[in-house]
Amino acid sequence: MTDTEEMLLGIDYGETNTGLAFGRVGLVLPLEVLNSKNDDFLISEIARAVADHRITKIIMGLPTDVEGKETKQSLKVRRFAKLVRIKAKRPVEFVSEYGTTDEAMESAIRSGISQKRRQTNDHYSAAIILKRYFREAY
Repeated sequence: MTDTEEMLLGIDYGETNTGLAFGRVGLVLPLEVLNSKNDDFLISEIARAVADHRITKIIMGLPTDVEGKETKQSLKVRRFAKLVRIKAKRPVEFVSEYGTTDEAMESAIRSGISQKRRQTNDHYSAAIILKRYFREAY
């Protein structure tokens, strides 16, 4: 399998919800939004998604500020990513998630997604994280 054939899982981790997206050969598909209240459940669901989609690498959004510097939330994300890496047995890389929530909301509005469905758009943010990874990596 070449780098362009990697099966990627994008994760937008949040304290309330976590979005997942699938990516392969530059194509990205939002998958689902998971409840983040229970880390054990969340990590198990991520590991299930890794197995179900034959994921080779996990790409996580890393909270940064406008200048690209890490934030207080970055440490929480890095700790969570370590647990995911151990459970899922896959490498984890980070991409700045600065502005992904706003970008996901704008995309959802342009796509005609109802206001009610836009309330949980974390999987769209995860898709944007993967798109950024593909832009930077290839």
